Amino acid sequence: MVVNVRSGGRDQGFLLPPSVRDWLPGDHLAFFVIDVVAELDLTAFYAAFRADGRGGAVYDPEMMLGVLIYAYCTGERSSRRIEKRLVEDVAYRVIAVNQTPDHATLARFRARHQDAIAALFSQVLGLCVKAGLVDAGLVAIDGTKIEADASYFANRTRDELAAAVLAEAAEVDAAEDEQHGDRSGSELPDDWSGGRGRRERIRAALAELDGQKARDYEARMAERAAKEAATGKGIRGPKPKPDAVKRPGARKANTTDPHSRIIAHKARGVMQGYNAQTAATKDQIVVAAEVTATTNDQPHFVPIAAAVSENFAEAGAGKVGTFVADAGYWTGANATAEVGADVLIATRKQAWRRAEIPDDDKLAVLARVNRGELSLRQAGEILGVSYTWVRDMTKRYFGKDGPRQARTAQPEPDEWMPVIEKLARGEISKRAACDQLQVSAGRVNTMLAHVRGEAVDPEIARHAMDAKLASEAGSKAYRKRQHSIEPVFGNIKNNLGYRRFTRRGMPAVHAEWRLICSVHNLLKLRTAAATA
Repeated sequence: MVVNVRSGGRDQGFLLPPSVRDWLPGDHLAFFVIDVVAELDLTAFYAAFRADGRGGAVYDPEMMLGVLIYAYCTGERSSRRIEKRLVEDVAYRVIAVNQTPDHATLARFRARHQDAIAALFSQVLGLCVKAGLVDAGLVAIDGTKIEADASYFANRTRDELAAAVLAEAAEVDAAEDEQHGDRSGSELPDDWSGGRGRRERIRAALAELDGQKARDYEARMAERAAKEAATGKGIRGPKPKPDAVKRPGARKANTTDPHSRIIAHKARGVMQGYNAQTAATKDQIVVAAEVTATTNDQPHFVPIAAAVSENFAEAGAGKVGTFVADAGYWTGANATAEVGADVLIATRKQAWRRAEIPDDDKLAVLARVNRGELSLRQAGEILGVSYTWVRDMTKRYFGKDGPRQARTAQPEPDEWMPVIEKLARGEISKRAACDQLQVSAGRVNTMLAHVRGEAVDPEIARHAMDAKLASEAGSKAYRKRQHSIEPVFGNIKNNLGYRRFTRRGMPAVHAEWRLICSVHNLLKLRTAAATA
């Protein structure tokens, strides 16, 4: 039987000069990346090279950047796998114009130009603004935990790091004695490392320990004295007490990535990683991307809001209308901060917002815990709070001899304001105010700071924020938070697969996170252009 087949000769040469553009369809992602990179200002990349043209030839930064962006768009970050794709993948060959830089060249390019790569975020945001994709009316702020390129088990205490330095020195001495004998050692090549890289990481870890906030009483008092000497002013507020200072385990630093931290993660307990702070519009365009090494989101609300305003001003996107954030960012200071826009922050976790439990019922649950009828975790599930809250409140309201305090709710401003005003005028003592209001001395200090105009009372700020969230406009705006920021993290982590940083150190990780967010925006821009 004769079969009509298409014949082809593998040894047949091209009859005409080939064009790499003919190898892909015209709407391929590779051509979109090529066109975007051509529109970017790459002055910072070219400025890193000699202006006189001397020295060995280098790969064109425009081509290298195109390869890097396309790789991140397709979920590929390994320099070795990118090198392989430059040979086997047609799209990579089109972007690289049939050039094949090796993995070392790719890695050096990414490290050498990390600041310029991070700065591309603003340019990409500007392209989104020009395309009409950025709506400044509402910006949602949130953070996500991302693993560091380091092991949790590489954390060491100061004593362990010091022992490692001594052991490393002894190991190097023994190696040099064996290598040189009685010689000076100058005969060795200059690139003999002798474990230098590991010692540098250990030194960096020691420096991180020095920079961490002290937890012991003596060190905290020394830090307090140093700040007062530097500013020339006394620090307000209660001084640390020897018996009240928290005494957790010894401080540790990671020898692989000293800038990373042990971060609490609700799905995995703890992880070695970073907290990536992000702001996005209701159309899921990332408008700010920063990286921190702390679990708590509260200190980062004002900085990320300021970063959004700066990025908008640079990109010409106007001013933000409203910032929205979840309860992880709630503080009275954040709620009343001057950020150039309206602020909506949830004041309590979602479980509390779903079912508000009367104070008398809370006290009844705590009484059952005190009698041993409920465990801390069972009570926490009933009340919608953590077991540590249940433990602390049980200790507060109950003791061996019965109830310690009859009050279960904080006094309202109308009740405590006259009492605290008397305290501010010196008419009553602080102890008398505590007894009259049935609150702790720390709570009285906070109330006193509010009366003096030094700080906003958190309870007053909470009531005002709850009123805003309960209004029709506030409720409608806050409901947009989840649909604005959560899809960004879903695309980055699930679709692109970026759950772990590949670089180490805060500057490198910050540059990588901005590149990831830039790629997310570029993919949104391409989708919008395709559907227009």
